[in-house]
This record gives sequence, C-alpha cells and structure tokens, in this order.
Amino acid sequence: MKTRSSCLSPHPARPQPGCRDLVWREPYVTGRIRVIEWTCECAAEVYELCEAAGLAFIRKTTGGAVWESDAWLVREIRRTWRALLGGYVK
Repeated sequence: MKTRSSCLSPHPARPQPGCRDLVWREPYVTGRIRVIEWTCECAAEVYELCEAAGLAFIRKTTGGAVWESDAWLVREIRRTWRALLGGYVK
C-alpha cells in the first residue's frame, strides 16, 4: 500500500472555508481528449485536467462515476485547477 509521501501526483487540499462548488455534469465532451494533469489515484476522488478542441475542463471520477466541469479557455481552467488543488473549489 502506498503512503501519501510516496505518491508522485498531487492530492487536492481539503476544502477551505467558503470554497466554491464547481458545477459537475455527466460527461458531454466528445472527440479527442488529452489529459494534461491529474491527481493521485490513491484518493477516493481522482481529478484530471483535460483539453479538447481548444477548450479545457476538469474531469472527476468518484467510485466509478465520471463527471465533467464546464469547459473554458485553457488559461482560465488553469486558475480553477490550482484552486482545486489548494482547496478553494470543490
């Protein structure tokens, strides 16, 4: 069993007081999707930063269920990705 100190991918921080909720939808992006970054797979929820057709979104997998955030321009979703890792959005 891996410990958090042996993980190579980041773990999102616990949600901070007043953090924003992202809107999660069933997968709707079709076509070629490129996963850019991801969180560690040892957690119950795994997040992936994805790009498709010039836009980017965050994919969340929880217990086999897959959800996707709205899609934004790449520079905008990177701020949201950093906020997710810091516990400022969930």
